[in-house]
Amino acid sequence: MSWRTAAASAFLVAGAGLELLATLGLCALRDAYDRLHCVALAGLGAPLIAIAIVFRESFSLIGDKALLVGAMLLLSGPVLVHATLRSLLIRERGDWRDVAEDGEGGDAGTGLWMERGER
Repeated sequence: MSWRTAAASAFLVAGAGLELLATLGLCALRDAYDRLHCVALAGLGAPLIAIAIVFRESFSLIGDKALLVGAMLLLSGPVLVHATLRSLLIRERGDWRDVAEDGEGGDAGTGLWMERGER
């Protein structure tokens, strides 16, 4: 076994392990907020699998596409988690701008910018 095959196997096992851990956490956790942590973890497994493909296939058409997909999943994962969290909060508490204008926010940090008059 060459060093490239060993490195590809190591990255593939690490990436697949993270994906499996994220899937198990997604199935096991009850609350939607806790599940979002597992979805964010799944975004880290994709680049590891993409690196494994590059070690196996080199910088070819397949390797370049794998890196592109891994980078897109790594960069878009936090944005999607944030958008999902914001939609959950809006669904539960209403529009956050209304809460900030009333000054009755449940968050301790909400009143700081209200006292300074910043927006």
